[in-house]
This record gives sequence, structure tokens and C-alpha cells, in this order.
Amino acid sequence: MAPVRLGVGVIAGSVLALTTPALASEPWSDPDPPAPPERYEIGDVGVRAEAEYRVDLLYVNPISLNSEDNRRINWIDHRLRAGAVVDYEDKVKLTVSLDALDMVLWGDNGTLGQSPEPNSGINAAARSPNMAEPCIALLEGDPLQASSYGYSLCDATPVKIRRLFAQVTTPIGALRFGRQPVSVGMGVLGADGDGRRNRFGIAHGGDSVDRLMFATKPLEALKPEKERDLSETRGLILALLYDRWVSDSVRLFGDDVHQVGGAVRFLEPDDWADGAHDLEAQLFYVYRWDQQYATHIHTIGGRLASRFGDFWAGIDAVGNVGSTREVASAYSLITSDPIVDQRVLQFGGRAVVRYDHPLVTPYLEVDYASGDPNPESRTPLSQFRFAEDTNVGLLLFEHLLDFQSARAAAAGTEIVRRLGATAFPSERIRTRGAFTDALAVFPQLDVHPHESVLLRAGVLVAWAPEPVIDPVQSLQARDGLTIDDDLVNFVGGKPERYLGTELDARFQWRFLDHFALDLEGALLFPGPALEDANGDAVRAVLLQGRTTAFF
Repeated sequence: MAPVRLGVGVIAGSVLALTTPALASEPWSDPDPPAPPERYEIGDVGVRAEAEYRVDLLYVNPISLNSEDNRRINWIDHRLRAGAVVDYEDKVKLTVSLDALDMVLWGDNGTLGQSPEPNSGINAAARSPNMAEPCIALLEGDPLQASSYGYSLCDATPVKIRRLFAQVTTPIGALRFGRQPVSVGMGVLGADGDGRRNRFGIAHGGDSVDRLMFATKPLEALKPEKERDLSETRGLILALLYDRWVSDSVRLFGDDVHQVGGAVRFLEPDDWADGAHDLEAQLFYVYRWDQQYATHIHTIGGRLASRFGDFWAGIDAVGNVGSTREVASAYSLITSDPIVDQRVLQFGGRAVVRYDHPLVTPYLEVDYASGDPNPESRTPLSQFRFAEDTNVGLLLFEHLLDFQSARAAAAGTEIVRRLGATAFPSERIRTRGAFTDALAVFPQLDVHPHESVLLRAGVLVAWAPEPVIDPVQSLQARDGLTIDDDLVNFVGGKPERYLGTELDARFQWRFLDHFALDLEGALLFPGPALEDANGDAVRAVLLQGRTTAFF
């Protein structure tokens, strides 16, 4: 029994941000920046501000492993991130974070008379850049075929408001309301996207939610006032929340998607056992529902991490269980199958162990996300999806699978749109660079020849727990009582499990604690899961360089 290919982010789940947007210390990410921005006082008012500007050059050859067209991509983009926290006596806080020119390409790009439109009709006479970003779009041919889509140009949004929320610290706890991070740090199900913490690659906007949350330290109320610890970095923290994920028509209530939940988090930075310190333990539960599609999803997860001398280990795991008929309602237009409540059974997790030494850091990471080998509505929805900014490697998941799945998603969405669908699960076929439907072993080694220089290398080996398929193409090809002999992958090949082996490398040089130069490279040896109907898939290479100034 197996499910439709669907990302968990659209179904359920959220890791809880239990404290203010402080920096999370995690074994699977770099502490960059190492501390929150400094608070400056102006009377009773405090201000914390931060800014980051990066320029990123990307080259991938080929981006399509199975065709002569769409052979390579190359661009330079940039982004300015600015944020501030304004507070009164550090008790009433207003937080804002925005991105400007995010993924906007260098240059004056586009075609005159079309969108995006350049400022000059003659390339040789270009003078000022415009606002264009790379995107997957219809290039030519049949819009119902994935091969008709590829990288093109779209209009970019000059400024994006990422976060805007307020927090009030009362004698009994903290109340936060507004658009805030789903989670703190780089978790399996949520990544805040803040800072430069990914071991390979970059983070984009992060995961945000419109939320009302109350967090408190219940055990402190039992202590004498002088012994109470009101910090956010030690002790037991309890949080309760309400999220509004979808409102849609403001005249109706049945199409709203709600979520409620709670979590407990325990932090102990000092020794909690002989030689053990920096303990973090977290458990959370959330329930998501709507009336329109009879969606009822329960998400249960947790995290456990600690240092043991020079060793540091951690695990982050999540499961989604429940049911929904939203996916079946769309795909029934293709198959004429009855609309049923599909079970949701999705699981994912990450485990890391590392040994920190001033000169070298051996590091081992294992990642798992459940897969979905059958798109029929009589089987469960079981594909799990990591947060998009929780990177696993540089090339396979971040770019190649994203490109293959993006073209399949575009064609699938056009099919169900023409059939009159009101929900578009086919859009979620695109992985958007997330780790999904895979089991990966990722040993890495850091070398620090100088305090300002980092050398990092890793070998990523990945399999799919279930054969990789394109659900829409497979449903269209079904010609009998069973679909097993009709299943195809994103490029029309036979579904297989081995995704490939990727070699990753990174060089970083830092200057004055406010500038970083990063050079990264990757080489992928593709497995059968990426091959087309002829068994073809060529090796691919990635080169990436970026400069980042931050304050």
C-alpha cells in the first residue's frame, strides 16, 4: 500500500519555535552567526538590528541529465536581508525581517514586449538592470508534457516581508502574535532560514506561519522569586499555539485550515551527567484540520541532542498520521476513481554524530524521508518532505531532482487545471530542493588550517525507500486494474531506488567577522532512479561561489 507523491508541508506539521528568534545550537548546522545581534539602549527603548548582503554565482552542467536541451544553467543573483527588533524594557518587542532583490538576476534580462521586459531592446546598449528571476515555465511544445518546460525568466518581487510579529513578556510567560518562524534552527520539518548555518549551500526565505503562541516556564513558579530562572536558554519551557494556515474565501469558514498544538522543551547548557552538557530535549504535537476536504492530520515529533566531551550527537524525527480527501478529489478527475479519505502515514528524521577538534571535525549524517510508490487514492499518502532550507548536499536534491520534478509538476498542474480541479496536489510534486523520498548516508570532514579558513568535503550516497515515480504521468498511463506496470519516473523511465553518489566540497575564507567568501563544488554520479526510458543519465557538476557581507 502506498501513497500519492505529496510534500508533507502542504498536509501537516510544524516544529515549534518556543523562544524568541534566538540562534539554535545544533550538531547538524554551523553556528553562524554565533550570537544574536547586540542590543542598544535609548532610554527605555532597545534596538537590535542585523543586515546581510550576498551575491551568489551558480553553474550546473547539465541540469537535465537525459536530454540535449536544457543542458546547463548559469546565473548570478543577489539578496539583501535586513531585520530589526525594537523593544520597550526588553518586555514588549516588535520584530521585522525583509528580503530585497531576493534571487534577482544580475543584468537587464527578458524580452521586449513580454514579461519580464528589459529596459533596453538591444543587449549591446543595456545600461540598467531590471527585476527578473529564474523560474520554471513553458518554453515551447505541448503544455501537458513535462519536456516542454524548463528554466525561463519571471518578474521578481523587489521586497518581501518575511516576518512581522510582536511579543509581550508577562509575569507568567511570553505571548507572541503575527507572522513568525515556524521553528528555530534547521529542523527536519521547519527551517527558519536565518543566518548562514547550512553546512553546504544557502538558505532562502525559511518557513513562516501566521501564529498566536504562548510560552512559559511552569516550574519556575514553584521556586522562590530570587531563585527563578527566566532565561530562554535553560530549564523547561511549555508552549501552546494556534496557526491559521489558509483563509481563502473570507465569506466561508469551511475552507479555512487551522492548526493547534503544544510542545515541551528542556535545555541544560551545563553538565547534566558526567562529561555531558548542552542538552536539548523537545517533544511536540500539532493537529491540523479543515472541513472542505475532511482533513485531519496529527503530527508528533521530537528532538534530542547533547555534547559528550568532544563528541556531539543529535536526532530530529517527525511523523504525520491522519486522513484527507484533498488529493483524491483532484486526481479523481484523471482516473475517475471515487473520492475517498486517504490515510496519511509520513515519517522523516535526521541523526548526526560528530567529533569537534580545533583542527579537524569528522562528521556523520544519516537522513530519512519516507517515499510513495503508488499514486492511487486507495493507498496512503506517505511521502515525507524536509524543510526546503534544510539542505542535504549541493546538487542532487537541491537542483537536479528539483528540476526534474518541477517540469513534471508544471505539466501535471496544467492537466488537472484543464479538468476543472479546485485543489492542485500536482504542484507539490516539485521538491523545491527539499530532501524527500530518500535514505542518505553523508559522511563529511572539516579541516581548519587557520581560524579564518574552512575546508569541508563530503560523500553523499542516497537511495529512495520506495521507487521514485511521477504520480500524474503514472496515473495517466494506468491501463488496467493495477498500476504497477504503468509506473514511470519524472523523465519517463522505469522507477528505481538508487539515486546516486555525490561528492561535495566547500572552501570558506572569513575576514574581520563581517565578510565571507565561499567556493563550493559537487560532482554527481547518477543512479537508475534518474534515468530515462533508454536508461540514460549523465554525470553532472556544480560550481558555486558567493560573497557575503553581514552585520
